[in-house]
Amino acid sequence: MSLFGSIQMAGNTLQAMQLGLHVVGNNIANSNTPGYIRERTIYTTAPVQRKGNLSIGLGVQIAGIVQSVDRFMVDRLRNAGSDRASADVQDGVYRDLQSILGELSDTDISTQTANFFNSINQILDYPDDIAMRNLAVQSGKTLATSVNAMHRRVATVYTDLSKQVDNLTREINTLSNQVAKLNLQIVTLEGGNATGSEAGGLRSQRDAALQRPAEIADVKISEGHTGAANVSLAGEFLVFEGTRRQVETQFGAENGLQTAKIRFSDNNSSLRVGGGELHGYYEARDSIVGKFLDRLDEFAGSLAAEFNKIYSQGQGLSGFKSITSVNRVSDPGATLDEAGLAVTPTTGDFDLLVRNSVSGLTETHAVHVDLNGIDGDDTLASIAEKLSAINGVTAFVTSDNRLSIQAASADNQIAFSGDTSGVLAALGINTFFTGSKASDLAVNEILVADGSKFAASDAGIGAGTENAVKLVALHDQSLDSLNGNTVTGVYDQLINDTTQGATVAKAVAEGFRVFEGTLQAAVQETSGVNLDEEAIDMIMLQRTYQASAKYIATISELLDVLVAL
Repeated sequence: MSLFGSIQMAGNTLQAMQLGLHVVGNNIANSNTPGYIRERTIYTTAPVQRKGNLSIGLGVQIAGIVQSVDRFMVDRLRNAGSDRASADVQDGVYRDLQSILGELSDTDISTQTANFFNSINQILDYPDDIAMRNLAVQSGKTLATSVNAMHRRVATVYTDLSKQVDNLTREINTLSNQVAKLNLQIVTLEGGNATGSEAGGLRSQRDAALQRPAEIADVKISEGHTGAANVSLAGEFLVFEGTRRQVETQFGAENGLQTAKIRFSDNNSSLRVGGGELHGYYEARDSIVGKFLDRLDEFAGSLAAEFNKIYSQGQGLSGFKSITSVNRVSDPGATLDEAGLAVTPTTGDFDLLVRNSVSGLTETHAVHVDLNGIDGDDTLASIAEKLSAINGVTAFVTSDNRLSIQAASADNQIAFSGDTSGVLAALGINTFFTGSKASDLAVNEILVADGSKFAASDAGIGAGTENAVKLVALHDQSLDSLNGNTVTGVYDQLINDTTQGATVAKAVAEGFRVFEGTLQAAVQETSGVNLDEEAIDMIMLQRTYQASAKYIATISELLDVLVAL
């Protein structure tokens, strides 16, 4: 090799060290840049040259500049982030529900339920005091209002989760478009991976862009031979090289509440997710909040139905001149057990009491309700006919399919007792509560206007407190209709399920956060910029550069000697 060849070799070394220093400088400059992946220079020996019987090395050359990254560990980190994101959403929703429940306060529903039954118990001590009956009515109204308010607040959480799903739709489209564009830029710059060098800065941007989709859903990310990142979900591609698929929100309704699901625009197939924020929103909305609302409806419906079954058989300090059922049927000609009532009546009897306020005499008339399914089952119209046949009473079906019962004389008052069919509670005649769900639970407006009609007796108008005793006992009474549970036990179970679910969700979320943190530390060990290591590399490159420069100076002196000869 000539002296000029030696100078060329040293020049290549200087250039290689200069590029190496540039990479080190780039790493140092981005040491605090989020998502930046450390780059490293790959050095390799240059091809050898044959000189006679000798093989002479030609120095060093740069094979490429690549990112320092463990792809397997990055994939594990993405999967962990997906699981953590789903758990975080569910943990947050449980915290919201616990806040709404507000247990252990003076205004929680458990306390208000106890206060309601206690107010009925006070009627036993003051049976003739209308103020005590008004207190019971107001306590029931407070309880019903609190149940309504809880339903509204939880329903707001439900619809907010659907709004969050819709927000993710726009975010997915934005991110998939960004990844597709970066794929094209990377493939163009790297030449389809024809060289050993990687588009480090663009790849760092793409890795950062891919981190968010992995948090949204449990996507699978694979890199093709051209260097493009392909993103798929449950076997369906979201991004393939430079192309992407659009997604959209499909809105619907369930139990009167807005739902939202994300689907692919081209074939209307739903995004099937098993992790990520989207999975968390689906689970939180449908399984956690939806189940909470179902249990709250069960409590409200059970309270209204079971309380009304007992209450409707009682009498107050005064009777009714007229009364119209709160609930309407779908068809007055349909049998009562198929007329769309929230509570289904059965075959049985109830007594209609007609009291003459002048003579003080009360006549009891038994009314049979036939719903045996054989023939001639009763309808609302047939019940009205049976009641109209009773002396001193008229009954008819209103234009909106309700049953109206009226005393035929101004001296008469009507009341009810001994209902074994449940038809009074089903129709809403002489009932305390109206509604059958948490959203519409309320107290009968007749009682709100006149508390003297609170049905504390079952021995006649104005006499006794036997029915109030039965109502108080309902607080702790095991019911076959609730599989041996109590009305208050239904709500207690709701509290217990929410508390246990919150405890589990918190533990799961914390576990995923710790695991993700461990993986992040492992990834940073490989991909993060360590300033101490960069300083060492910089010194090594500097020394090599200085040695090569000294080598050139020595060759230059030899050339001067050669020329001077």
